[in-house]
Amino acid sequence: MEPLRSQLADTQGELTKKTLQVRQLRADHKTALNNWALEKQGFAEKLQQLENEVKRLRQSNAAAGDSAKLPPRAREDGKQADGTSYFSAPISEGVEKTRGGDDDTVVITRSRMQEVESRFKKVTNELAEKTKLCEDLQRRVQAQGGNPDGAGSCELTDDQIKERWQELRAKIRTLSVEQFNDKIQPKLVPEKGRAEFEHLSAQWKSYMTSGHLTSYIFRALIWRYLYTCLFDKYCRVWGKEHGDAATKLSGLFSSKASDTDFQEWRMHTGRMFHKVCAPDQGVVNDVTTKIFDAIAIFATGTDTEALKKTVKEIVAAAAELSTIFARSRFSALMSDSPGSTLTHGFPCNEAIMEVKGKFGSDTTVDIMISPCLLKKEAHYTVLVKAEVIC
Repeated sequence: MEPLRSQLADTQGELTKKTLQVRQLRADHKTALNNWALEKQGFAEKLQQLENEVKRLRQSNAAAGDSAKLPPRAREDGKQADGTSYFSAPISEGVEKTRGGDDDTVVITRSRMQEVESRFKKVTNELAEKTKLCEDLQRRVQAQGGNPDGAGSCELTDDQIKERWQELRAKIRTLSVEQFNDKIQPKLVPEKGRAEFEHLSAQWKSYMTSGHLTSYIFRALIWRYLYTCLFDKYCRVWGKEHGDAATKLSGLFSSKASDTDFQEWRMHTGRMFHKVCAPDQGVVNDVTTKIFDAIAIFATGTDTEALKKTVKEIVAAAAELSTIFARSRFSALMSDSPGSTLTHGFPCNEAIMEVKGKFGSDTTVDIMISPCLLKKEAHYTVLVKAEVIC
């Protein structure tokens, strides 16, 4: 227990340090926003002055008659066709007044025109730079999201997580359809395989002897391995020793702390592991071997190396998702409810399950083909429903 206490003390110290950093960042952000508000007001006033000046110039020029009017939009060099610019403006350097009939026409020299344009562009550029700086700081604060270790937090959106989940589902479905599309005689299934298939469904023999259903039970088998070896094993993806230590602490805190405090601890611990550890290749290889050994003897293809490579790619993708689940509010569920150990034989819950087929009129789940993807906040939100057959 001493190493665990030491680890917990280090974790709490790191949490305190990061909390202070977040508070300082928030204070800096607030100060920057206040300064930005003042600067923005100043820029707005300067822009308004320039716009008013241009408006006065145009109005005064328009009153001088068609021969002295400016076009609605000046050329890039700020000149008319004859090379001069006409404005009505306050008396200043570079401005000449000429009288034509009863009207006054103000002629601004090219240098004065360029000066006004230069001032306008300068203020506009400064405004754009300040806006970009403020937006960058705002993104940094949002990225922290109130988390003491923003750098290790899960910043993926719901849609991004759903996309990765659907990609994993597609890989498993493709493998099962391509490699397990023939009938299999139940008597050829070894004892260990029988126990695994019976755990998935009481009607496992029917799936084996129905060619169009065979792929479903192998999809379920692959998902069940991923679920029991990775998704349902807290922090196991970073190594068995680390996972066992985290699981012990999880059992202690879940029974004594509030759910809010426990979830914060769980995600913080996951972030710490994610920052200092990579997914353990020993765990990835072990899960790959277990799945390969369970399915290889039933595959219709003869290229075992290609099959093992595909399985390893699936396990690697699942391992990456497992690191995300450990440090976020996302999770997988391959039973009727959180905490349940049932794999089949329970009523179909359409809120979290999608029925892919039925053997009869019964609504009891016969097999779970894939887990559902959840997000826990105040309540659970279903992002992707589980696939089942009743």
